[in-house]
Amino acid sequence: MDFSVAQMHRIADEVARQAKKTSQAKVANRARVSAAIINQIINKKWSTISVDMFKSIEVNLRMDFSWKSAPTSNLLLLTQLIKNAHDNSISIAISENAGRGKTHAYRQYVKNHDNVIHLECANSWTKKSYMKHLMAAAGLNNSGTLEFLVETFIKKLKGMHRPIVIIDQFDKLKDSQMDLFMDFYNELDGYCAFVLSGVKALEKRVMNGVNRDKIGYAEMYSRIGRKFIGLDPISKSDVRKVCNANDIFDAETIGYIYANSDGDMRRVKRDIEIQQQIMAKAINEITVQEFQEVGEPA
Repeated sequence: MDFSVAQMHRIADEVARQAKKTSQAKVANRARVSAAIINQIINKKWSTISVDMFKSIEVNLRMDFSWKSAPTSNLLLLTQLIKNAHDNSISIAISENAGRGKTHAYRQYVKNHDNVIHLECANSWTKKSYMKHLMAAAGLNNSGTLEFLVETFIKKLKGMHRPIVIIDQFDKLKDSQMDLFMDFYNELDGYCAFVLSGVKALEKRVMNGVNRDKIGYAEMYSRIGRKFIGLDPISKSDVRKVCNANDIFDAETIGYIYANSDGDMRRVKRDIEIQQQIMAKAINEITVQEFQEVGEPA
């Protein structure tokens, strides 16, 4: 589908919403563009802004206008868990199979709550690049030495009202990067909440480290309350809710999507998007046929 003016307006409106919630400078850092670009987008001065720039901002700010969220059991549970941690400035760890809706829940929480920093980690990061991405997620300039970045990040959190840091795919980090959590926690205990999240391998890795008395792991385990929280399997009711929210109501289609999902919400999303494309094509063909029939001479 071509990138339309309507999409640009949706992006501009969402950029404006996020800037009002935080600031234009913070949105610019998270979007990885200049503050001037963000200002121009908000004020609808687009003559010098390319379509590629709009697309990049859409991706970097995690916008998804075509997808509608639904109150699945895991979304409700995760929202409750995060809110409890946030309200009480405590740290928790969530370890569950991929495709259970963790990342979607975190993105929804960021959208609906203030003072939330959310980062999705990558295997390729060094210790410094991890800190640079944390700084960007907090809307901060990420230039400087590693020590400066750590100190600036902690200072930023100390100045926020009841912040929460959600580190998603925490299992992808190396030990040296994970160790920074202890530095953050020790400086911010009682002032900042943390959510460490990953797949089942996260719990296994930490417990192996604890059992082998590996440096840092017992301390980390203690700081998350000596507990890893799991999630429920994806149910047919969950799939039905997501399908209905995205305009799919046919029982047979919903049954197929659930059976084909293998308990993975990403596969549910993929199959829903395929069904939406099929439906849109069918509607377009009917519309063209009706137009041709009306246009035929008597």
